[in-house]
Amino acid sequence: MNCHVHIIGIGSPFGDDRFGWAAAEALRQIAAVNAAPAGLIEISILDRPGPLLLTHWQNMDCVILLDAVRSGAAPGTWHRLDAHDLAGTGAQWSSHGFGIASAIELARVLGNMPSRLLLRGMEADSVWTGHSLSPAVAAALPFFVAEIAREALVLADSAAPAAANWD
Repeated sequence: MNCHVHIIGIGSPFGDDRFGWAAAEALRQIAAVNAAPAGLIEISILDRPGPLLLTHWQNMDCVILLDAVRSGAAPGTWHRLDAHDLAGTGAQWSSHGFGIASAIELARVLGNMPSRLLLRGMEADSVWTGHSLSPAVAAALPFFVAEIAREALVLADSAAPAAANWD
């Protein structure tokens, strides 16, 4: 598949809810992502966009949303979902009131869905009260980011070198 990939880190500046931001910031530092042809991989950081999320994926081929998740799994657990996995789930997968699932349902009704919409999340520590990421999420972040970089490059069909430095 060859498509324009828009990676959107969603969150806020508080604790594990900043996960989407931290992941997007780390992706911006990966040489293989930066070496993709101009405009093929775009990375944005949004503060709890709610229904405005739709404007950020309008006319996009492939969108990867990065967000903290609260499903009851162990902190640091990765979640790999496609848009259809979130149908009818309400806000249970998001730490935001009007979250990703609500935005997807609104986009479906309005006919404003990207060709491919992926949610890549990490389970937040529900008892963590620090301003930085919890230890479990911080420890899992580098491996998660490397996987997202690989996925974005495959979606973009970029000619990334086989032995690229993903860290």
